Amino acid sequence: MRLDLFLKKTSIAKRRTFAKRLCDEGCVMVNDRIAKAGRLVEPGDVIELRRRERVTRLRVVRLPSRSQRSREAGECYEIIEERKEKILDL
Repeated sequence: MRLDLFLKKTSIAKRRTFAKRLCDEGCVMVNDRIAKAGRLVEPGDVIELRRRERVTRLRVVRLPSRSQRSREAGECYEIIEERKEKILDL
């Protein structure tokens, strides 16, 4: 499944266009490499999201199905780490 579609289907990103923008800006890494929106994700992959002052690392547990309900979205991944990072003003 494409990375941007995974982020949308699991409710990590509200819209697929927002997920694509995050990828285009270099805010998403998969397995410690900057990832584009079209990169394929599989169970076991580690995704790192950088948004504002927050960094979230999560592991893909399973891919969402087409008929999946939103309340089941959180079952597709597990959060490994969440932390805040200070943004430096230069």
